[in-house]
Amino acid sequence: MKIRKELLQAFLDKYGITAAMLAREIGTDKREIQMLLDGGAVNEATARKFIYYFGADEAVKMIDWAAMGKQIPNIGKG
Repeated sequence: MKIRKELLQAFLDKYGITAAMLAREIGTDKREIQMLLDGGAVNEATARKFIYYFGADEAVKMIDWAAMGKQIPNIGKG
């Protein structure tokens, strides 16, 4: 999974937390959060933790669907 790093950085800035603090909250390694902030992809386990932590409605906005060659899901619309 890749995310829109500017949105994650804005979240960190807004709440005054560091990548290490977020990693502890999510239950992953700080390097995984740094990977997201650097625009890299993380594995499925970290992706699941990220989505669980932020909730699906917020996470779907932060995921960089275009960078992964996917369309934004139309969950609950139709």
